[in-house]
Amino acid sequence: SRDPDSAGAEPFLLFYNYPKDSEKRQWYHKFQGYYLVAILSGFWAALFFSWDFLTLKKSSVQPAFRNDTTYIRKNYWIALVVHLYYRLSFVLPPFLHHGLLSWKPFVHISVFAVSVSLYLGMLFTLSHNFEGVEEGDLSQLKTDGDNNTGNQRKPICWYSRQVETSSTYGGLISGWVTGGLNFQIEHHLFPRMSSAWYPYIAPKVREICQKHGVKYAHFPWIWQNMYSTFKRVSQVGNNSAHKAKF
Repeated sequence: SRDPDSAGAEPFLLFYNYPKDSEKRQWYHKFQGYYLVAILSGFWAALFFSWDFLTLKKSSVQPAFRNDTTYIRKNYWIALVVHLYYRLSFVLPPFLHHGLLSWKPFVHISVFAVSVSLYLGMLFTLSHNFEGVEEGDLSQLKTDGDNNTGNQRKPICWYSRQVETSSTYGGLISGWVTGGLNFQIEHHLFPRMSSAWYPYIAPKVREICQKHGVKYAHFPWIWQNMYSTFKRVSQVGNNSAHKAKF
């Protein structure tokens, strides 16, 4: 889906189904289903070496998305110190322990980085990229298909967009393993609610979605979601994915 974070994978991966003649498309995207895991293994490194926190902007989606809210500006130096402390505390101790010229810190950091990257990268990718997922741009508007209205742009329902651009897989056990990230729909609807409640509210959310005709994607098992994700990524790369409805 057109989640702001999805643009961060470009130009190596396309998660958004751009038009066939879009300049975003490259010849290698036809094979992205095969190298998806390899690219996701660098997810942590991309975050670690990103300097977006210095500019208070999300560079992958400028100028549509900015982090410089009043609250963040007010606490800018606190955020800066925390970011720098994290980087130094993560990198320096292994080298201080093994020595600056030792190869062991590189191995330890690499194993950790790849493991975290695949864990988080795959979970995030599964949650927003699957067969039939709805797509939309970042304008928060949709085009009215009625010819009598002249294809006017109208606001999109925030709640339905959160549901139809996300998926939920598994249940209580998957919630324990992923910290509630498997309940991505519930997470988007209620971001400040403790993830411990997601397994209990999920049935009611599905019931309400069914009542109002909102498509709720639920996969009983993670491997089903993963299979659908790889198919979706391949389809997007070949411009054969399900087209957006809004």
